[in-house]
Amino acid sequence: MKRCLLLLWLLLLMGPALAQGPILLRGRVVDAETNQPIPNAQAGVAGNRIGTSTNEDGRFALSIPPQYQQEPLEVALLGYRKYSQPLPPLPAPELRIALQISPAALGEVRVTGSVLGIVREAVARIPRNYPVRPTRLTGFYRESDNDEAGAPRYLVEGLLLVLKAPYTARTATGEVQIQQSRKVDLRPRAVMLIDWAGGPFIPHLADFVHRRAQFIDAKHFREYDYRLAPGSTYLDRPVYVVAFAPKAGNRRADFKGRMYIDQDSYAFLGAEWQYTKAGLARGTEPADTRALRVAYQPYAGRWHLKSVWWQTKARLPVGPPLNYFGEFLTTAIDTAQAPPPSYTERAQYRDVFLHNAVPYDSAFWQNQTTLLPPERLRQALLDQVRQQRADSLFKQPPAGDGPAEAPPAASGLAKWLSRIRYGAAAGSWPLQVAAGQLALDYAPAGSGFRAQGTAGVAEQALTAWWSAEYLFDLTPKLAVRVATRHVFRQFIGDGWAAGMSYQHNFNPRHRPIFGRAGLAYTRQTVARRVGSFERAGARVRVGGTTLTADELGVQVQSTADAVQPTLGLGVELSHKWELVADLGYLLPLRTRTEVQVKEESGFFLTRSSAALTLPHHDVRLQLNDRPIGAVPWQQQRWLFSFGLLYRLR
Repeated sequence: MKRCLLLLWLLLLMGPALAQGPILLRGRVVDAETNQPIPNAQAGVAGNRIGTSTNEDGRFALSIPPQYQQEPLEVALLGYRKYSQPLPPLPAPELRIALQISPAALGEVRVTGSVLGIVREAVARIPRNYPVRPTRLTGFYRESDNDEAGAPRYLVEGLLLVLKAPYTARTATGEVQIQQSRKVDLRPRAVMLIDWAGGPFIPHLADFVHRRAQFIDAKHFREYDYRLAPGSTYLDRPVYVVAFAPKAGNRRADFKGRMYIDQDSYAFLGAEWQYTKAGLARGTEPADTRALRVAYQPYAGRWHLKSVWWQTKARLPVGPPLNYFGEFLTTAIDTAQAPPPSYTERAQYRDVFLHNAVPYDSAFWQNQTTLLPPERLRQALLDQVRQQRADSLFKQPPAGDGPAEAPPAASGLAKWLSRIRYGAAAGSWPLQVAAGQLALDYAPAGSGFRAQGTAGVAEQALTAWWSAEYLFDLTPKLAVRVATRHVFRQFIGDGWAAGMSYQHNFNPRHRPIFGRAGLAYTRQTVARRVGSFERAGARVRVGGTTLTADELGVQVQSTADAVQPTLGLGVELSHKWELVADLGYLLPLRTRTEVQVKEESGFFLTRSSAALTLPHHDVRLQLNDRPIGAVPWQQQRWLFSFGLLYRLR
């Protein structure tokens, strides 16, 4: 009985603690001597398992779960003494933290050996200093594009799950999952808007240690000049500050900047760098300037990515100058092994984060550790929104209507473009061919022109073709389809198809696998070229068309009209690309044999052609010296194709 009473008493004491959720701690970090705010300081608990960074106003917000509310709060920044104090009783008012400059940060650094030797040693110790097992980082991401005055055109934020591969392997890729997001888009309606893609992937792209960036790659050491700058400290430990830049006259080095290396462990603590002109010229994306800043943090005996700051400025041929700004902040580290997110849960590099469909939950952000926006940014957004609302109030609405609303940022053209898919396919077509020597004699009445020629026809079971196709989605499943088709090998010919296409996703929870069905009206020519002939006389009139070119090409062809049902499969390779395979069956409506004459000289855009349907009194067609009234080949019913489709937006 006493044990039961004791257990009940313990449960009553622990009940409030167990029921308590995360508590938000707000703080401001300043310089102890100047009282000026300190940006980019790392604040965390539980040995940096949960953490954030200060914004440019020195402020931070840290959501602390119950199990970590008895842990000390640690604040650290390069060049300052480490701050470590017990957390105040929570909830609490904004905490003021004053950091003191570390005296060692002002002293001289002595080096035995070369500066390049320090960098080499730091690279060699990457497997010792960084994770050798997969790691999951929960982090906060912010992206914006600002005008020339610094006012944001849009602001989008998200909570990301970033999966990092072991640092023993060199890579700049990895998986990202968008767990939550919100956005404010203040751009006016425009015919075309330029959007950034791949922003949430900067935790992979900017991780210079993981990707072994050029300035720490042994293959490129000879292209850089490494110099030792005045030393600093981090967590009360001495730090090498190494400045790097291209050697004089070298145009193969892409970067210049500085990196920070722990003197004891030779771990890279971070770096800040910008692209050189040569580096920008070799880049795959246009940019006038590009600058990055990356920092790492210790946790469980290893160094993990802490923060990324990325800025790109570009003047494009169309539209206003772009000023992209992206930043990522790790707020939690998980080294436990867990299954990766499924295909449908993963973000893709070519996705535009501003267009993401993850719903916005305003209450969600109240319980998350985020990177606080600077006060100037918050105020600029408020001013922009107020101005947009004022414009909508004073805009003259049509008679009888209420006040006009602010126009949406997305234009009608953008919505239409998002429905367009196009691609290319190749395939085979069974063809029944009678081998022999094909002879043609064509002499149009009233003209001095005469085309006499022969062409060998070889046995052939299949002919090959390729096509270009365009689809416009009416609904997520139904689309209008238009395609052109071109035959090659010993036969040539052009054709087209127009109709409807339907697809259904059989695998909605994983990588999409589509069942495809279609119905189209088609017209296809299959031709054998006889030769080129010089025009004799002033002109040649073929079937009511006058041809005036000096050189005329002649071919014998079959033209078939048919209805074509198709069945097939499609597999999504990415949100942009789809691999498709289709099997079609032709239901012929009519087939005719023709002689086509076309101009082969002169400006290609003004060339004409004409066709005569056989039999015709001006044409004699023979196969192996025997008169025939139709071509010696016949199109079969089945068609097979495979190809790629690309979604425009």
